[in-house]
Amino acid sequence: MPLTALSPTFDQSVTALADHPVINDMATELLAAPDHMRRLLIRDNGIPTSRFMELADDRFFEQTGEHGRALGTVAEAVILRFRALLEELTTALRASLPDTVSEARAADLEAEQAIRDMWVYGSSRCPLTKYAEAAGRTADRLAAGATT
Repeated sequence: MPLTALSPTFDQSVTALADHPVINDMATELLAAPDHMRRLLIRDNGIPTSRFMELADDRFFEQTGEHGRALGTVAEAVILRFRALLEELTTALRASLPDTVSEARAADLEAEQAIRDMWVYGSSRCPLTKYAEAAGRTADRLAAGATT
């Protein structure tokens, strides 16, 4: 099993690059990419693939005319910025969610999900459709103030 030792200057280069506008743009695009695409670029342990290192360095060179100090610094900086953007997005999303969900809202959300499932998986006679209709009726009753 090969062992690669990274110098402190590598980490410093990654940290310095993470605030670059081009790195931010690449991280934003990575944030919008589907999960299966990210898995092709970043291994499960968070290390970029060699292909991602090449692509990120090439893209950075196209935009700035410069290369990273070492192979992988640009890709690592993109991943570092991606994680920061993801954390910011998660924090903002959590802050926007209500502390509690009423029964009426929960029934409404279940009905919406059942309808989405119906369009993807079912027909008008499937159990999911019946469930969606029952959940919709329950949500209407709860929204109207009925207790049962």
